[in-house]
Amino acid sequence: MADRLKIDGTELDRFFKELKRAQESFTALQEALRGAGAAGLGTDGLDKACDRFQEEWRYGAKEIAEQIGELTDITKKAKDDFHEVDVALEKALEKARNGGGGT
Repeated sequence: MADRLKIDGTELDRFFKELKRAQESFTALQEALRGAGAAGLGTDGLDKACDRFQEEWRYGAKEIAEQIGELTDITKKAKDDFHEVDVALEKALEKARNGGGGT
């Protein structure tokens, strides 16, 4: 089984950093949308439609940012847990190699 379970720590770090960047981008998008307005684009109907779209997009961007944040936290915990298991396994194997394999 050990030959099938492989974790690339470098790749996991890269993924974690990409998630953080995505979360920061969506947070920045929320800030940009906060100051933007649709007034004066055209008819009242168009202005209202743009306002609705912007509000829905702002809400969606907020939700996506929160979900990316949760995924980022999960990824970091998984990375930390895998590292902890890897260190414990390395110590156990070293102990077994040195003849201390008892319980």
